[in-house]
Amino acid sequence: MGRWQMVLCASPGQCNMSWPRIGLLKPQFYMINLLSFSILLPLRKSTRLDKDLSQPHGFCDCATIGTGGLLQRELDDNLFSNLIGTDIVSKPNRPALIVSSTSWTQDEDFGILLEAAVMYDRRVSAILGEEDKSVEEEDVWNEMWSGKQYLYPRLLFVITGKGPEKQKYEEKIKRLRLKRVAFRTMWLSAEDYPLLLGSADLGVCLHTSSSGLDLPMKVVDMFGCGLPVCAVSYSCIKELVTVEKNGLLFSSPSELADELLHLFKGFPDACDALKCLRNGALETGSLARWDVEWEEKAKPLISEVISRNAD
Repeated sequence: MGRWQMVLCASPGQCNMSWPRIGLLKPQFYMINLLSFSILLPLRKSTRLDKDLSQPHGFCDCATIGTGGLLQRELDDNLFSNLIGTDIVSKPNRPALIVSSTSWTQDEDFGILLEAAVMYDRRVSAILGEEDKSVEEEDVWNEMWSGKQYLYPRLLFVITGKGPEKQKYEEKIKRLRLKRVAFRTMWLSAEDYPLLLGSADLGVCLHTSSSGLDLPMKVVDMFGCGLPVCAVSYSCIKELVTVEKNGLLFSSPSELADELLHLFKGFPDACDALKCLRNGALETGSLARWDVEWEEKAKPLISEVISRNAD
């Protein structure tokens, strides 16, 4: 390590570490933003993904009741949109699509998201006066599928990734029995993952840093697709997420539930707060692309070091 002449850091927090202690006498730092995707799909245009999102996990929820799964329906009528002639038209009462990527390990507390989902479901029921136990889930689901639009939408959480705790949480999800929240767990290809991000309405990041210095690349990917983010708050996350510009931060399930209520009230047309964050995420994603950052910032520094060593 004593021969190193430069360190490229992913966050300003990393730049402020005591690098000379590990033998770096004259370190140089530069933050590189690895935004690499450029995909925005305001309407769901991937039949393959639509089918996967609509498939039940052996039980009914607000995304499957009355549908029998996409394979038993017409391809021009799915969970999110209708095909009218040659035009794809978004359904006014479609569910909001929320994406979270996780390693399904103890490093990310997925229980926070489950608790927030339960709180959202109960709070919406209370707001709409559905606390009466005579109002069954199936009655609400059938009204949704018939086209009824509510002040607060259904939420469809798509959780991507593989890991040891995935099955444990899938069992917990099956026992929730929520009226307005559904979950899907997936493992997506490198081709499909940006498609999902580009057609989602919100991203949720549960990443916390053991060092307090690294930034979650999943958020970088989301911004690269113009997707706003609600992220767990920790020491350096504000270097990436600018509150009320491209995302929001939370420290508890209750705070996340509050943010979901705030962002999705009036969805999909009258949710100004969410639209504002979307615009901010698009701006963030357009400011720095990987190829531009490489050519303008990283490459010249590396080329300088190589040239100096060659001399």
